[in-house]
Amino acid sequence: MREIVELLIRSIHLIATIIWFGGVLFSTFVAMPILQQHLTSQDLLAVHNRFRTWIRLMIHILLTTGAMVFFIVAWDNGFFAKQVGSDFNFKTYMLIFVAKLAAFGLMTLFWGLYSSLYRRHLEVAPSDSETHHNQSPYINVWRGLTLASGFIVFALTMLLKN
Repeated sequence: MREIVELLIRSIHLIATIIWFGGVLFSTFVAMPILQQHLTSQDLLAVHNRFRTWIRLMIHILLTTGAMVFFIVAWDNGFFAKQVGSDFNFKTYMLIFVAKLAAFGLMTLFWGLYSSLYRRHLEVAPSDSETHHNQSPYINVWRGLTLASGFIVFALTMLLKN
């Protein structure tokens, strides 16, 4: 039964990761460039707000299930029982985990800044004009930082798996 629960928690964590980071990648490179050519700023704002709701939910799920996975790893490797002689290096795992958590925090911060600035840009744009095409480049800097920190989180995750 315990293995099923662990698998379920890890699966939920993975699905939330795919939805969040995959959604950021998809909206950045596919959806928004196409939608900007065909929708007014008010319609883009509605799409963006719908996406924000899902992203916020995924962030909460990722934090909750990530803490559970950390606890499972610590429990499985005898950290709480103070076992000696294990070949598992919990200090290294902890260091990488903290780095991953910091990168995740930065990713969340960058995404929040990008999302807020982009949303503000769409709110002030006239609804019938095409001014949403000419957004200022500093908005895209936050989007780029979100993607870069997401790839760092992915790389640190791969280190934790080894």
